[in-house]
Amino acid sequence: MTNWKFAKAIDENEEFRINHLNIWNFPWHCLNKKVEVLGPYEGQVYYFKHYEITDGTQKIEFVAGEFVNSKVGIYIKDDLCDQKI
Repeated sequence: MTNWKFAKAIDENEEFRINHLNIWNFPWHCLNKKVEVLGPYEGQVYYFKHYEITDGTQKIEFVAGEFVNSKVGIYIKDDLCDQKI
């Protein structure tokens, strides 16, 4: 089971990179999975979708969804948390 860690709350189309790829520059492929994550501030439970993007050489997976304040919450795999994103 993958552990997802909160990375950042961003505005839609605000640059956000995972493994040097800006997630907004690629089509998001929904893997049709709902992932339970905790909100970073209040600890509220959210059910966000699991997405994948690719630049043709690497595949990046992340979880994303909208918080009540219109921010997009981005969660990345726990093993990516120690890398530069």
